[in-house]
Amino acid sequence: MKLYEYQAKEIFRKAGIPVPEGQVVNDVREIGTFGGRLSFPVMAKAQVLAGKRGKAGFIRRIEDEASLLQIGNDWHEKRFNGERIESVLFEEVLDIHKELYLSISVDAAAGAPVIIASGVGGIDIEELAASKPHAVVKKHINIFRGLQSFQIRNIVTGMGLSGASSKACAEILSTLYSLFRSYDAELLEINPLVMDGGGGLWAADAKMSIDDAALYRQKEFTRRPNQFGDELEYEAHQKGLTYVKMDGDIGVICTGAGLTMTTLDLIKLNGGRPANFLDFGGDNYKNAANALHIVLKNPDVKAVLLVMFGLFARADTIAEGVVQAVKELKPKMPIIMAVRGTGEDLAREMIKEIGIETYNDTEGAVKKVIQVAEA
Repeated sequence: MKLYEYQAKEIFRKAGIPVPEGQVVNDVREIGTFGGRLSFPVMAKAQVLAGKRGKAGFIRRIEDEASLLQIGNDWHEKRFNGERIESVLFEEVLDIHKELYLSISVDAAAGAPVIIASGVGGIDIEELAASKPHAVVKKHINIFRGLQSFQIRNIVTGMGLSGASSKACAEILSTLYSLFRSYDAELLEINPLVMDGGGGLWAADAKMSIDDAALYRQKEFTRRPNQFGDELEYEAHQKGLTYVKMDGDIGVICTGAGLTMTTLDLIKLNGGRPANFLDFGGDNYKNAANALHIVLKNPDVKAVLLVMFGLFARADTIAEGVVQAVKELKPKMPIIMAVRGTGEDLAREMIKEIGIETYNDTEGAVKKVIQVAEA
């Protein structure tokens, strides 16, 4: 779950990380009545979840009330990366002497948190990492030992800091790691981390993403519809399903996350293009109608692959839900199924009666659905 900048900054502020003074307007239409509460100049920052909004013109310096009204007109009903701009953060203008970069994320391959830092930050940090990798410090953290003092010193030194700025950055980094652990975060990023003329450091921007699987522990957060990557993803969440839209044309529905990932790999390996990740199964087998309905809503889908492996829930029990879903939705596009597990013979008989071709191996079903989608 991604948080908006103003949400992340409020967490930073409470933890003691310096952030600029700011106010949030929760409705772009109210900007015109907000001028009396601001001391110009201010920075106007559209609150969206996608990155690179600065390059797109959604971070602006506002000098007076006339410019403020112009922002309200320009951003009303505007979308960035598919997300409508609903709220705007107004902040004091910082005295920017230098921009730095600091982040903590999860390195899945290493199975550890990784801190990435640089003495150069800003909107071109990705280009810097590619062209001047020596300017970027990267340190993995042992999850059991935590962030050690010597690691903090090495990172801060690698950023080229000294004196009071070095001490301030060390405190921010230590606090950031504590937040990373306590909030079950997948990402915490400050870009830029601004140094002012007196050597003080400020989180001029803030990105924070919390692991969805840990939201039951982070009860203060509730995902709003626009905090999902796609409208179908939100609809699936409402139905108790996990859906992630991809850029292919083969709709994928599987009974289990691991089986889904394997199926996606097989589709790619055989030259196909999956349109989504979606798993249902176990106690969710009755969600077949919802799962199929969501996949069919994607206009790019040309064929659907449904892979079931009945273990905790029998294959024939899952098939009941699938048969009911097909009868209700009457999909016009081809559906291919792989059926295995307890009660698989009965399951195939049930599915055969509604005219769907079944396979007893996932590989065979994958090759067939690719052929059908390309036809």
